[in-house]
Order: sequence, then C-alpha cells, then structure tokens
Amino acid sequence: MYNSVLLLLLVCASSALTETENADWSMGTLPPRPASAWNATWTDRLKRDLLANYDKFARPAQHTNTTTLKLSISIRHIIVDDLETTMTVQGWMRMIWNDDKLKWNDSDYGGLELLHVANHEIWQPDVVLYNSATANILDNYGEFNCLVYPNGEVLWVPLAELKVFCDMDFTLWPFDTQTCNLTLGSWTYDGDKINLVLLEHHADMQLVITNNEWEITEAVGYRKLKTYACCPEPYPEIQYKITVRRRSPAYSAVVITPTTVIVLMTLASFWLPPTAGEKIILNACTAMIICIFLLYFAQKLPAMANHTPFVVLFYSSSLYMVCTATIVSVVVMNLARNRHATPLPWIMKKLLTGWVGHILGLGHLIVQATPLHHNMITGQAEELREHQTSVLEDHDNIGNSCDDRQMINPRSRATSQYEWILLAAVIDRITFLVYCFLFAVLAIAYAV
Repeated sequence: MYNSVLLLLLVCASSALTETENADWSMGTLPPRPASAWNATWTDRLKRDLLANYDKFARPAQHTNTTTLKLSISIRHIIVDDLETTMTVQGWMRMIWNDDKLKWNDSDYGGLELLHVANHEIWQPDVVLYNSATANILDNYGEFNCLVYPNGEVLWVPLAELKVFCDMDFTLWPFDTQTCNLTLGSWTYDGDKINLVLLEHHADMQLVITNNEWEITEAVGYRKLKTYACCPEPYPEIQYKITVRRRSPAYSAVVITPTTVIVLMTLASFWLPPTAGEKIILNACTAMIICIFLLYFAQKLPAMANHTPFVVLFYSSSLYMVCTATIVSVVVMNLARNRHATPLPWIMKKLLTGWVGHILGLGHLIVQATPLHHNMITGQAEELREHQTSVLEDHDNIGNSCDDRQMINPRSRATSQYEWILLAAVIDRITFLVYCFLFAVLAIAYAV
C-alpha cells in the first residue's frame, strides 16, 4: 500500500514538471528538454515541426497552383570530344522555387532565418537534361544541401555535369567553331504545374577554368514552350546555346605548315633534269608524308559523311596529284633516257625550238638540240675522218662507206637524242605550270 502511494506521487510530480517546461516553451523562452542527453537547438525543433509529416514526393502547392522555378547555370569548364561529337559542361546549377510547406515565423524559433536541409529531405523539381548523352543517368546533379528561408523560398546550387550530343561541323577544322545546346525541362510536370523561368539570359562565366583547346565565345539561354502530340498542355524548356571556338595555333604548326612543304616538294620534282631518277624518289617521299597525315586525320576526326574537313580534302587531292606527277616523271624519264634512232617531227621540233621553248626557259637545251651546235663540237672529228680517208686509199668503196656511217650516225643520233630530251623538259615545265594553277585552285577552294 505504501509503495503504491509513493509511485502515484512520482507520476504526478513528473507530469507537473512537463507542463511547466511546455509552458515556458510556448512563451518562447527556452526549448523543451529533449528526451535524449544532448541539448536541442532551435534548428532541431524547426526541422521536427516542418518535416514531421512532410511528403517529399508531393509537389508543395495546391494542384490548381503553379510552382515557379527560376533557373540559371554557371559554367566552370567544358570538354569537347571530337570522336564522340559530345560536349560536357561542368558547372553550378542554380534553382529557386517556393515551398508552401516550409514556411515558419522566425520569431517563434529564436529568430532563425535560414534552414539547411539535405536535398533528399524535401521535394525537388524533376528538371533533367533532355538531350543528355548519358541516358541511363537522369540525375545530373550532386548531393548538396538546400537553403530554406522563412517565406518558403528554397535555394539549391548543386554541382552539375551535363553531357550532350552535338551536331558538329568539322568542315573548317582545325579553325572550326562548334555550337551545342543544353535543353533542360521537367520530366513529368507540364507548364501548368511547373513554370520554368530564366534567372539570367547569359550563363555566368566568371569562374570559368581556361580550356587549352577550346574558348567559349557565347553562352546564351532561351525559354521555349513546346507542345507534344500526346498532350495539349505546353511544356516549358530552358535551352542554353553554347558556342566554342577551337584554339588553332598548335594545329597550324602541325597540320597547315606541312601543306606548304608538300606543295613545294611536288613542284620541285618538275625542275629536276629529265634524266634524273631522283624525281621518282622525291614523289615517293611526298606521297608517304601525305599518307601519314591522312592516317593521323583518321584517328583524330570522326568519319563525317557530310562535313569532310577541307584540310583532309586538300591532302587527299594532293595525293592524287603526286601520283599523277609520278606517272609524268616516268614518261619524261623514258623519253629522255631511251635511245631514239629517229628525230622529232620537224613541226614539233620547230615549235619546241621556237617561242615555246624560250618562254619555258629551255634555251640551253634548244642550243644542244640544233645541228649547228653539234657541228661545232664535232669539228675535230670531221677533220680526223677526212685525214683517215685520205690515208687509207687502199680501202675499197664498201669500207669507205662503212667508215662514213660510223662517223655520221653518232652525230645525227646525238642531235636526235637532245631533241627528245628537249621534249621531255617541255613536258616537265608545262606540267609544272599546270600544277601551280591546280594548287592555287585548291588553296582558294579549301581556304579557311
């Protein structure tokens, strides 16, 4: 009996103490003593009051009201992948919306005007990247806390990595400029439920980390309303148009400068003597250099069906021209080296030794191809032949005729040979002029 009365007194005393603490809390003096050993703060009390029955999967507004989401992006770094034709934008997303279920009177909580909550504790708009290159990852944002204000405004600034496909045009590579679009929007809510608004029309680039290969020239945001065939409600989108320009000084030294060398080596082969076998070696070296660069382009650039880079077209055209130059060199060497028993037709010879040969700068070969030049050179041979004829009077007429052929035929054959060498040199010079014109046309057509 005594024990029962004592237990009843203890219960009554505990109840009276609890009522006194609750009265003090309601007056705003002290928070109630927590059940645990640690001391509760105003933040703990506020979070318990706000999130006790909070459903983070329900939009924090009446179904007849619209949640306005303000959005902007700050770009930190960009990565452009030429082979995959993708652009990765790394930066900070800034989202602001109003949550009607997260409002409080700061005077009731010790003047608390800011509450930090984890992003998984409250409702968040399902804004995703529509044209994402990583379709298996719908959440492009990191796990970062949200800031909540007494009026229900929520600020969320997560780190974001947005990777999108781009329709790249490599026609002017390596002096190209690429444009990619980031299209952001709600995945399940239409414009009547979530209205997207741009905070800033230009992306913030104050904290951009310099890219060694690309330079951001423009990052502009637009708001668009899109209606799908399935649904009459409009779906707002935020689209950022990002334009980047390739930094090309390094490519100019590696890719563009060798084109000059290739052109000069190809043209130099036509200035070698017609009988020089080094013409074939020089053309072979030039063709090998071009093939090496074409292999480099195949590894550096994607296979483009409609936008083949001009520099690749120039190298491939140069390879065709070098192969043709090799064939011309073979023909020229064949004309110059073979022993021709018959001279050139007199019409062709007259043309080559006339104004055509002089215009092409072949005066030294024209002199060698004239009979007068060989008569002067072989004057001593003529005197020696006459002396031998007078001394050898006992030879018969057949023998004398044979001696005459032996002394006259070499002279005529030498003259004929120089005429064919002159023809080979004319072909070289004319081909040189044609190639100069073709390279000029290629340079103009593929100029960037």
